[in-house]
Amino acid sequence: MSDAPGRDPSTTPLRVTPPSGGRRRRLVIGAAVALLVVIGVVAAVVVGRDPAPSGGTGPTASPPPADGLGTDVPITVDGDRILRNGQPWWLLGYNSFVWSGNCGDEDERMSAEQVDAWFSSMRHDGHGAVRLFFFENWDIDRLDAAVESAKRHDLYLTITLDDAIAGCGETEKDESWFDDQGERDAFRAHMTSLLERYRGEPTIAWFEYFNEPSYEGGALREFYDEMGAAAEEVDPDRLFATGTIAPYAVGEDADFATLNESPGVDIASLHEYDENEVESNHGPDVRGGSAGKPVIVGEFGLYASESGEECDRDFAERAEQARLKAEAYTTGAGYAGAMMWAWQPGPDNASECEYGNLDVDPTVQEMLRTYTP
Repeated sequence: MSDAPGRDPSTTPLRVTPPSGGRRRRLVIGAAVALLVVIGVVAAVVVGRDPAPSGGTGPTASPPPADGLGTDVPITVDGDRILRNGQPWWLLGYNSFVWSGNCGDEDERMSAEQVDAWFSSMRHDGHGAVRLFFFENWDIDRLDAAVESAKRHDLYLTITLDDAIAGCGETEKDESWFDDQGERDAFRAHMTSLLERYRGEPTIAWFEYFNEPSYEGGALREFYDEMGAAAEEVDPDRLFATGTIAPYAVGEDADFATLNESPGVDIASLHEYDENEVESNHGPDVRGGSAGKPVIVGEFGLYASESGEECDRDFAERAEQARLKAEAYTTGAGYAGAMMWAWQPGPDNASECEYGNLDVDPTVQEMLRTYTP
């Protein structure tokens, strides 16, 4: 998320025609039917932050999927579109790096119960999504719990495997990193372990190799070729996104397109913090360099505070600008959706001018919950 000036990468991470062999992703949305519980939880979110699970303990439940498709819904790719059940599909949701106990400040880290309550507050129509991060040696039990919660609440997850900009204790992915066979082997082992664990699991829409990598003289393209082939051996239907910011952050003019041409890449990526634009000014170049594959806006963020006195916009103004961006990134040619930065519990920061305070912003939560193209 390097476009945003307020972000400290030392503590904060954070970015489908299939290859010729043809990858296909089948997504399963699990659903339960405790509707009254969800109404109470959603009401809690509208008026405040961090709704508690039903009865204070145990997982919450969501109503049946609003689109009526239920479970075992296939997701495929056709040119620059993602299809769900054979129909064009879009997603809209959040980023979070503090969902896990492995990153962020101590008072930001969420418990599994808080994650479940948060997921229960989101939309349940097959379009809700959350981008999570899961790096090497993180707590796999927490990821299992997040996947199960997402299934209950009809949400899709995208999971970023490593950080290229040295966030959350990870090292920068420069040329020396790519030249280190031990590092490559460790990444492959991490990736393979998750592919094996979640083989065929439809709630995980796709993985991302890295958050915000650079081209590194072509090493990134070669790495995506290699890791894509390795992934194909383990879970041939699994999709992968690049996690990139935009062409300007990926080498020379042609390098962005060359990267997306990799058979290991199914989804092109844009991260943007262009506050006063609807479609990012980098968007046309991203779509033009996507190698004909869908583009996901893996991150977008807007500064705001509750009153607006400390910022250029208040929560209502942020929600409206976020709605316009959602429209651009769900209906624009080549785009398949967007995820906003960021769900980040912790100290009450509604009065502070920042973009990591969506958990105390019920206005933008409502927009993300109810938006339709």
